[in-house]
Amino acid sequence: MRNQLGVVVGYEKSRSAEEALRWGAAEAVARKVPLTVCRAWEWPYHEWPGELVPLELERRPAQRLLKDAAAWVGRHYPKVPLNTLTDRGLPSVILTDLSRDAELIVVGTRGYGALAGLVAGSVSAHVAAHASCPVIVMRGDPDERDAHEVVAGFDGSPQSLAALGFAAMETQRLAAPLKVLIAYRERGGEAGMQEPRIEAQALAWNELVSWQRRYPELQVDVELVDEPARPALLEAAQKARLLVVGARGLGEVRGLLLGSVSQAVLHHAPCTVAVVHASRTMASLSRPDWDDRPCLPPVAASPDRTDGLR
Repeated sequence: MRNQLGVVVGYEKSRSAEEALRWGAAEAVARKVPLTVCRAWEWPYHEWPGELVPLELERRPAQRLLKDAAAWVGRHYPKVPLNTLTDRGLPSVILTDLSRDAELIVVGTRGYGALAGLVAGSVSAHVAAHASCPVIVMRGDPDERDAHEVVAGFDGSPQSLAALGFAAMETQRLAAPLKVLIAYRERGGEAGMQEPRIEAQALAWNELVSWQRRYPELQVDVELVDEPARPALLEAAQKARLLVVGARGLGEVRGLLLGSVSQAVLHHAPCTVAVVHASRTMASLSRPDWDDRPCLPPVAASPDRTDGLR
């Protein structure tokens, strides 16, 4: 059931959504699962009882947009099984519902012009918090920063263990080294935190050994940093192609779907961010077909992307 939709891309007419489609298509190839491109739409006016509403005025543009996206996928990834889905409703709600039958959700983020990419939109934030699978939110332009690394935050929590495994697998598709950061917790400051960090470092290496057996070419650096997680991760993200975090770390308030660190990087990181929930992710990390998946090149930025998909 989980592979029914495969990789789900939330699509609209924006540069960020086009980048999400490129990333999602490459993920579908690497994971050997279908690609589902979804466009949600809403009637923007109040509907009175008994009123005949011309919904086709909103539905048809959504269908045309999906047709263009499908044509692009067919040209560049002709062997990927492709689903297109258009539905009426809030994009955040529809994508969250689809995540129950998906392996991964990929969405863009809002922002154009001088402020592009600085603040995550409500849709991406909602989906990252509520989805039943990992969520990738497209942010920034790695080519502008000469960024190549995959960076993962780690504190020893179940969420960070899931994020570490997810990051290790992404290094294979992106042909990138992995940097694991272990910082001070957001609460409590520096005092008394050295011993837990050393324990977390040992736990990280113990987990990484198993991933290096699976991927002998995996290059890893585990670093203890002398500052809180938020500034440490945001600084490391300057050189990252992808930043991977658990949804909530140790010491975070119970009941929060997204902790303070994951919220901070989701809204302010200069690079693409993956948010991973432990209970929703561990099963997919142990799938045997990940072992022999192809190592694909990074999701390349097309030279004509400012003119839309080609």
